[in-house]
Amino acid sequence: MPIYYFQCLTCDETDEDTCMFKNKQYPTCSRCGTVMSDDFKSKVDAPADVPRVSSAMGVHPSQIDSAELEKVHPGAKFNPNGDMLLKNRSEQKQRLKERNWVNRDSY
Repeated sequence: MPIYYFQCLTCDETDEDTCMFKNKQYPTCSRCGTVMSDDFKSKVDAPADVPRVSSAMGVHPSQIDSAELEKVHPGAKFNPNGDMLLKNRSEQKQRLKERNWVNRDSY
């Protein structure tokens, strides 16, 4: 279920609710009693241009030094645990596309 974020336009109090869209209701502010409105500020912690680590796209640690790995994932970097190290969001999208994985991430 999605998380909806709300903000009071009178006193800047914030609130959140987890519910289905058809059941979404706007809460009243606990501080001043005003009906809150949608808060459309980004809740994403990491911007698109930061390094990322993906265990889902990783490999078994024993495969890190194999020549086969370079054929399957050309230019990819891995940490000692086998997690794929990515430069940014664009490289992550590219690697997902190479594997024909569906990108359900919207940020």
